[in-house]
Amino acid sequence: MSEYGIRDKCHVNTNRDADTFVGIICDKGDFSVHFPLGFHVSEDDRNLRKDIMLLISAIETTIGHRESGIQKSAEDCNQTGFPIQAYLSVIYDYFERGYYREREVEYNVAKKGKINWSRTIKTQRPVIQDDEAYYIDFVTRKNTVNENQIITLIHEYCVAESFEKIGWLFTDVKSQKPRIKRNERLFKSVLKEKLSRTFNDKNKILFNAMLQIIDNLQDEEAPIEYKYGTYRFEYVWEALIDRVYGIEGKAAYFPKTTWKVKGKSYDNASLEPDTIMLKGEDIYVLDAKYYKYGATGHLGDLPESTSINKQITYGEYVANNIVNNGMVYNAFLMPFDSLSKLWEAGEVIHIGEATGDWRENDKSYERVQGILIDVKYLMHITVREDSNEIFRLSECISKAVEGRE
Repeated sequence: MSEYGIRDKCHVNTNRDADTFVGIICDKGDFSVHFPLGFHVSEDDRNLRKDIMLLISAIETTIGHRESGIQKSAEDCNQTGFPIQAYLSVIYDYFERGYYREREVEYNVAKKGKINWSRTIKTQRPVIQDDEAYYIDFVTRKNTVNENQIITLIHEYCVAESFEKIGWLFTDVKSQKPRIKRNERLFKSVLKEKLSRTFNDKNKILFNAMLQIIDNLQDEEAPIEYKYGTYRFEYVWEALIDRVYGIEGKAAYFPKTTWKVKGKSYDNASLEPDTIMLKGEDIYVLDAKYYKYGATGHLGDLPESTSINKQITYGEYVANNIVNNGMVYNAFLMPFDSLSKLWEAGEVIHIGEATGDWRENDKSYERVQGILIDVKYLMHITVREDSNEIFRLSECISKAVEGRE
């Protein structure tokens, strides 16, 4: 991939029909990056690469745990488990430390060898004879020259494999060709042995990443194919919203229902709002909606009646059973690109409210506020965990309800 062609490989989803995958695809060596609806893609390659790394981080930290395994094909599944973090770890470590060279001195207990007297005295029990101490076993420095050379060669192989797969994210420069031929059984054996003996945290991370790469090796003759990302970015959107604005332990805010039939009772699964946000004594019931309105401006792309009615139900339950002196507010949070020509500047904006004709709409929770949040901005504040965003969002919602806009 050319240094100046990476922009041509990027696409922002429309979220229509089959255009839903978010992440990175390599199809027979041809790379493409798919950003979510509402993401503003940078024009220059330097910032574009930052955009891609931000996207990877958002996916990894929100739904990475849902991935059930490595998908080596372009199979249509909700999440694909290409171990991209392992490749990134190897590349980052290579940039920082170069090719791995054994620096940890290893010792074992033996009857001969180069003796480390300090370790011997501290760890070995001497034999006492005629008031003198004699050592039968010694702590000696282990000779691991050949093994150390092998681990370096395996590292060279994994670095080359990492640059082949995702090196285009960083540079056009290729790493040197590895000097060792592929031997998965040998590679795994050496790496597992090294892992069992190392106490260096950086080396542990590196060796684990190398093992994941070995586990993910494809046929050497086949073109490079992999996929990392998700077809259900709404899960990422929900998780990002909940991380930035939400509280833990929100089960108390869930409306519950029960069947009672012939003397027996059965509890149904609870209705679960996406996020509960607290500000002072006020409670905000937030529903993350990965809808297209922020990208189209079409009213038909706003949340439908079932979502509005459900949200009002959430608010009513909280108002009647949870809140004391505070207010209860309702809001839909939808994605948008704040730099789009459709909208005025601002990463968090209010666009209107939804109500039910069957309600008086005189209570704050009966008026569900529509809020747009810039996708890239949300990804950034998730990383830095800016607590001021709770105040910013709560003000945007409460001002709209109270007519203070």
